[in-house]
Amino acid sequence: MRFEVRMARSREDVARCQYAIAEVYNRQYGVVFSEDHHDLEAKIEPWPHRYLMVLHDGDLASTVGLYLRNTYVERFGQVERAEFEHALGGEKTIEVYDVGRLREITKLIVKPEYRGQNLSRFTIGCGHSRYFCQTEADAPYLITFCGKRSIATRIYAPSGLHYRCVKPFPIYKVHELYRSPEDPMDSYLLVPEVDIPPRWYGLELPGEYEVAELLPMEPAS
Repeated sequence: MRFEVRMARSREDVARCQYAIAEVYNRQYGVVFSEDHHDLEAKIEPWPHRYLMVLHDGDLASTVGLYLRNTYVERFGQVERAEFEHALGGEKTIEVYDVGRLREITKLIVKPEYRGQNLSRFTIGCGHSRYFCQTEADAPYLITFCGKRSIATRIYAPSGLHYRCVKPFPIYKVHELYRSPEDPMDSYLLVPEVDIPPRWYGLELPGEYEVAELLPMEPAS
């Protein structure tokens, strides 16, 4: 199946992505979103700043968001600068990348009718394209995300994305229906030129792609 992949730029496209995300998060986790307010104990989360759209014949099949600043990991993960730098490993990497310049991949959803086609892995991979994440061409950035360990092992790893675990994510009421003692949450870090395969990092947007071209089809785990 062939999909169109592009950034949501119009107000209408942003609304389509937000509606799809809210529908899943409201129903499954009791979470609501706000542009200017957040309260994790009241299950109110901040909206992402950008959205990636994966469409089939104009229908929104999946989407993922991006925080360009004030990332979830920074605001709620209780991660110190030294902990980010430790995850980077090596003085040379620390000299190139400023751990204060972070992007965060967030709020991945796949519509029910498109599940079972590896679209979650495909969407996550596309979300790491520099055409989606980059804002200043000459300013290196790092990518972070927080999620259950099963997300890292079942979606990130099979997509070819290498992730660096920073530390366990604190417990908040907003995640009570999401995380569990058997599947806890962590904060993660990726170095674009090192941890993201060129097929994802250099993926041009907008574009049309076959899932199998970028991601070997495997049974869903």
